[in-house]
Amino acid sequence: MRLPSVVRDARVLMFPSRRAPLGDGNDGYGGQGASEGPMSGMTVLVVEDDFIVAYDMQMMLEEQGARVLGPAHSLAEGQELLAQQRPTVAVLDVNLGGEYVFPLAEALRDQQVPFLFATAYADEDRLFSQAAQGAPRLSKPVLPNVLITQLLRLKR
Repeated sequence: MRLPSVVRDARVLMFPSRRAPLGDGNDGYGGQGASEGPMSGMTVLVVEDDFIVAYDMQMMLEEQGARVLGPAHSLAEGQELLAQQRPTVAVLDVNLGGEYVFPLAEALRDQQVPFLFATAYADEDRLFSQAAQGAPRLSKPVLPNVLITQLLRLKR
């Protein structure tokens, strides 16, 4: 008995590191955001190393009217984006591929940019630096309505 041969499609679905913006592609924005929504006029820096989580967060924030700066997948990329543009608020993952995000949190605090942590380490008090102690911490997986509500509170 002869087994059927498996035909494999040579095409591979490639996920980009971020969605292409409508602009020239060099501004660091993941997308343009909606023209209307509760987050209209806000720029949100997203720093998250898990592509799927970052992409979902980006899409959800843009649906609410926000412009997304990033998503940044490393501390260096987050610092570079912050040097280019001051966001309204920021969402930070704590552990970026084994590297902690706390230097970026301190830079955000120095620039008076409110931020929150969306992390699996939300309950690890000893992990957070003194500068990061007062920032809200959301445990992953973060519910969209909780994230939006917290970001809108930070904006005030």
